[in-house]
Amino acid sequence: MKPSLKKRFWKEAAVVQTDDGYKVTLDGHPVRTPSKSALIIRYHSIAEQIADEWMAQEEEVDPATMPATRMVNSVIDKVSINADAIVEMLSEYAGTDLLCYRATTPQSLIAEQAHVWDPLLQWSADAMNAPLNSTSGVMFTAQDDASIDVYRQRLQTLNHYQLAGVHDLISISGSMVIAMALISNHISLDQAWIAATIDEAWQEKQWGADDEAQEVLVKKRSDFEFAYGFWKNASAVH
Repeated sequence: MKPSLKKRFWKEAAVVQTDDGYKVTLDGHPVRTPSKSALIIRYHSIAEQIADEWMAQEEEVDPATMPATRMVNSVIDKVSINADAIVEMLSEYAGTDLLCYRATTPQSLIAEQAHVWDPLLQWSADAMNAPLNSTSGVMFTAQDDASIDVYRQRLQTLNHYQLAGVHDLISISGSMVIAMALISNHISLDQAWIAATIDEAWQEKQWGADDEAQEVLVKKRSDFEFAYGFWKNASAVH
């Protein structure tokens, strides 16, 4: 069932500078978050994205086409209030990282995972001083608390906007290491996506593309790219 959408009622969306940052107005009226807080944005580039999203709406407002608005709503209504809990939740990914759980068969997939993932785990050990143990299969393998704490401390250095972007990078990829290697400029966005989707790519090579799976993957890639762009905007020098 399609959710009920609000009708567009404004003619112009604009960015207005305030003492605390930037706000987006609709015909002069400020946009607010779902919890009715003022939508004050720290970064001008992100505020412009939000204004563009509101201007792009047609007769009905479709939140699915407004990722910047949703992300800043989350920053204000959730991340700013629950930052410590979010850091703890994300830290757990270092304890169950995608790169640490390898296929047991076939040999071609085992080799592909090793080719892409081993250098990333080596980077974690060398550059982050956070070695992680890998295993074959899905049985849990414990990680050193000191390694997990390295990533926890790295997350604690992020501002709320950066943390929101990194949250999606980690949760979409299933890997703390991929996300951190990406935002540390150790790998490119394309390399990060390849590392995050080795299993899917291998399956496609073997059995061909599945339309439904491809649709899901395209959406995930779009969300991953947006999260990285949001991170970059929140990390730019202002």
